[in-house]
Amino acid sequence: MAQRNAGTQYMMLAQTLLKQIRGGQYPAGALLPTESALCQQFGVSRITVRGALRELETQGIVSRKAGVGTRVESASPGSTFVHVGNTVDEILRFTKGFRFQTLTVNDVVFDAAQARTLQAEPGQAFTRVTGVRRAQDGAPPVVYSEHHIPTMYAGPADRLDGYSASIAELLADERGDRVTEIRQSIDAVRLTRAQARLLETPASSPTLRTRTWYYGTQKNLIVASIGLFPEGRHLFTTVMRREPAG
Repeated sequence: MAQRNAGTQYMMLAQTLLKQIRGGQYPAGALLPTESALCQQFGVSRITVRGALRELETQGIVSRKAGVGTRVESASPGSTFVHVGNTVDEILRFTKGFRFQTLTVNDVVFDAAQARTLQAEPGQAFTRVTGVRRAQDGAPPVVYSEHHIPTMYAGPADRLDGYSASIAELLADERGDRVTEIRQSIDAVRLTRAQARLLETPASSPTLRTRTWYYGTQKNLIVASIGLFPEGRHLFTTVMRREPAG
């Protein structure tokens, strides 16, 4: 495999293995080669192999069991929104493949309650884009989201419909910028009746709310987003490592 940083390399390996699975080289029920065999085959480290297998596991493509190995479960990712939150790049990738359907676009000026929700100043002006994302046409929405774009940077807002990747990254690209920092808070909330209808779920369903702020190279806000995920439609995973003692 081409020499890349470790984060990019494990994603490249995961994509390569996924192509092999979809191509029939490893059908459902088959075992993938051992970690050692994959290291030798692709010329990568065991850390890279484990990262790639973990990525496929979180997507529901494979399962892993000690003493058995890595078994192929499906050639297609499930409808669960898998959010691997270890780096900026991983968080930006987690919307990939889930098509955004725009519901509304309108200009708003934050009142005190809205400002508290998104840690902004009352009176700030934004263009708010609301929508849902689906894994495929006809499938239930996996998330309802609201994206608050500083009005002066909201030019691409009317082009988000049908977009299948990170909205924050698209908005940053349009400004000649890049996302360098992400802040996020996660809590549980109750859906309104209107939100429940959009998500095709009972209003009483347990719901996870994410509030996410994306910043550019000059610490400037690119977009502030709210996501609502009903039960069973979102999986958040992260890896934490202790720093070596100094």
